Formats: sequence, C-alpha cells, structure tokens
Amino acid sequence: MKYLGAIDVGGTKTMIGIIAQDATLLGKVRFLTYTADCYIHFSDCCTRFKKLLAELDLTMNDLEGVGINMPGMVDAATGVLLQASFAGWYNIDVKRYFNQMLGIENLFIENDVNACAVGELIFGNACDNFLWVTVSTGIGGAIIINRKLVYGHNSCAGEIGHVKVEYEHPAQCSCGQWGCAEAQGSGTAITRMFAEQVEANLSLSALIAAKNLPVDAVSCALLAKEGNLIALGVYKTAGKYIGRALSYAANLLNPQKIYIGGGVADSLDLLLPSLNEELKKTMVKPCAGVEIEKTALAYDSALLGAAALVLIKNRFTL
Repeated sequence: MKYLGAIDVGGTKTMIGIIAQDATLLGKVRFLTYTADCYIHFSDCCTRFKKLLAELDLTMNDLEGVGINMPGMVDAATGVLLQASFAGWYNIDVKRYFNQMLGIENLFIENDVNACAVGELIFGNACDNFLWVTVSTGIGGAIIINRKLVYGHNSCAGEIGHVKVEYEHPAQCSCGQWGCAEAQGSGTAITRMFAEQVEANLSLSALIAAKNLPVDAVSCALLAKEGNLIALGVYKTAGKYIGRALSYAANLLNPQKIYIGGGVADSLDLLLPSLNEELKKTMVKPCAGVEIEKTALAYDSALLGAAALVLIKNRFTL
C-alpha cells in the first residue's frame, strides 16, 4: 500500500503530512506561512517535505501522490493559483514548481477549502449534499452536490467569504471590496472588533492586562466563555454576519448540512445563537432545515483534505 503526501499552505500556517489511506497520520510538521515571497515559502515546504519522508524511512516512490492546498482561488485543472489576495500572490504555476522541486508527477493543486470538503466526503462520513465553510483568518467555502465538487466556470465556485453582508457600515476586505462576510465575520474581523472594544472600554482593557492576554479572537472567545458581555457581543455580531452569508448560499443550493471548520470553529457554540437567528430571518422555509455542524476532521481537516485529493482524483472524476 502506498501513502499519501499532503501540503496545506494556509493564510498564517503551513502543515505538511504523510498519511495512510485509512487517514492515519504517520507524521506532520507545522510552521508559519512566509507570505512575503511565495517561492521562498514553497522551497521551504519542499525541503521540509523531503525531510519528513526521510524521517519516516520513506521515499517519493512510496507515495501514490501529493495533494497541495492553496489559500486562494485555484484553477485545479492547470494547478495555477489565480489569486491569494491577502498575500499578494497572483497567477502562480504551483503545480509546475512542485513537480520540479519534488520530482513527482502525480501531484494535485486545489483551493484549501475545496480540499477540506473532499476530505470530509472521503474521511468524514459526510452526507451527499453539503457546504464546507472555513472561518479562520478569512472565510472560504466549497460546494458538494451529489458527492461531486462544484467548480463553476473559472474554478471559483463557493467563495462565500466575498458575499456582501453589510452595506451601512462596511469594513474593507482583503479583496479590496467592502462589507464581505470575510471582512465582517472572520477570525481577523473578530480580532478587529475586539480590539476596538478594548480601546474603547477601560474595564475591558484592564481585564486584558490583568490576564496578560493578547488582543485577538482567541482571547475574545476565552472571555466570552467566561460570560464577559462585551466579548459575547463581538461573537454575536460575527455570528450574525456569518449566518447572513450562509443563508444566501443555503437558499440557492439547498444543502442538507453545512460543515464549519477553521480556527473559529472551536468557538462555534458562541456563534450559533446569532447565526441560527439570522438563518431563520433570511431563509425560505423549504430550505430552512439545513444542519450546521463542526467538521468531523477537527484540526487536521485541511491536511486530510489534501491527502483525499490524491485518492479521489486518481480514481474518480470530480
């Protein structure tokens, strides 16, 4: 039995893993994503990948293939990263670079959230019709209909993070537009809203200092779970915007479930009350039974998704 190589290049972190075909993780490495120069980062990925293989006493010949996730819009047919606007990466021939650097032809490039959806389908015992939504540094989405990944005309289907959810007081998004779900409800947005509250509220600022906490989404979640009303309010606002975006997608696609992944998924319980309230306000009744669930693949969802790409693209047509 051959193994599966996986490289997940995320917005803030990158993970590399070697995975058995039953989803057993043989080994993994985690490190920061160097966004200043994609080629320097890709070279580092290749070096670390080869080192991990050697540590496991394996070679490229022991791999069925390698799946690679990119944090942006990808033309999966050509392996070109069309854009990762937050990093300033545009029109990068990722497949050619990794083919040359790793010396393996059987290599698949995919948008990171699409890969997560494929991983949920293959390893997570998912239903046949679902959305997979990541809420992390940004917000991304992927669509599975009748167990098929939906790409759209330019391989950009599922970009739920750039649905407009706020018009009166919009924040600017990394894509350059205003009021996107990503700008209003992502982990980055939660950090921004929390920082604004810390700056405006002396008692909250003193509490943060006393607990020696950074001003970020994780600290906001920690205080919210302790019952802090200001922190709870931040998550209520984020949940409202995420729910609004999900309602648009659910009305159009009528999925059975929506799986939520990404770092903010660990605080899904804080988002759900306002998220579900927004769904009730905006969804048509025949579509309103959609279930919101946290991904079954937990922290390694993207890494397992990259591995699943090798299985499904070698053996089936998406």
